[in-house]
Amino acid sequence: MGRFRDWWNGRVETRCVAVACVLGLAWAAHAAGVKEVTADAFRADVVRLQGVVAACANAAAGCNADAVGDDVRVGDVANGGFEEHWDWLRGALKDAKTAKDGERAKLMHELDARLDAMSRESAGGGATENGFAQARAVANEVLAQPQFQGAVGLTWWDRAKMKMLGWLQRMIDGLVGVGTAAPWLGTLLEWVFFVGAAVGLLFFLLRNVARQRLRVALGGEAVQKSAWESEADDWAKWAAGHAEAGEWREAVHCLYWAAIVLLESRRAWRHNPTRTPREYVRLLKPGSAQQQGLRRLTQIFERVWYGLRDADEREYAEARDLYERLAANAAEGMGGASERLAAGGVA
Repeated sequence: MGRFRDWWNGRVETRCVAVACVLGLAWAAHAAGVKEVTADAFRADVVRLQGVVAACANAAAGCNADAVGDDVRVGDVANGGFEEHWDWLRGALKDAKTAKDGERAKLMHELDARLDAMSRESAGGGATENGFAQARAVANEVLAQPQFQGAVGLTWWDRAKMKMLGWLQRMIDGLVGVGTAAPWLGTLLEWVFFVGAAVGLLFFLLRNVARQRLRVALGGEAVQKSAWESEADDWAKWAAGHAEAGEWREAVHCLYWAAIVLLESRRAWRHNPTRTPREYVRLLKPGSAQQQGLRRLTQIFERVWYGLRDADEREYAEARDLYERLAANAAEGMGGASERLAAGGVA
């Protein structure tokens, strides 16, 4: 037993020595990569690095991570000195080499600001209190940004949402359980949905039919006809008013539209505001008194209105006589109620 203990203690001591050697080598390697510099040399090195950053901002070819140099140590770390490792700067330069122009310029601007802050901090000769105050000011400025002003912890709304989501989850789990226990329930729900949709569609159709029947029962067509005739009378009254004022051109214009609205109220054609005056003539029964009267009234209207000619009392009187004859013989045009828009020709 004693021999085993001695052997084990020897093994432990050997391992401890090996670990110490490894740690010593690691520290030596780390110390070998750090260069001892003075505060002035450090500030000069920072200025040099600002030039490297400016060259990278101007062109991607200037983003040379190898130009950063070795890591540095300023003074004794235990007595207020510090070490600066430039891994962050090397990585940023490598990333900027493949970045877009706008992104590279923005990144280099941030690096230049950081290097400038480091240069100002080291200007105090490594004074601990001043460096801490400046670092605290920078931290406060960062923490004052909007993204760091959010409330900490769960709000009452967060807790309410969590409760509601939990209730929904329990309800869904319950429905899944019911569906597993009763497979016929899914088929029943499908039938209920389809039957409900069919009943709703049938109700909609029946309601539409009922509305149409009510419209016919109230004489919708008669009401529309009465409205058209009332509009024709209004046009005729406007024509009379213009005639009293000696405005013969406007009076002829109103009489023409009074005739068009009147014939449309008698269903001589279907309403279509895109027709030309001569197309209205061709829609009437060929050779009828209505067609002949509307053709003559159209000729007067076109010469006075579209021809921009002055009218006189004689032309107005003729137009008035044509309108009154059209109103008296409107029943004659019932045989031409269908659309007979000719393919060509002039009225």
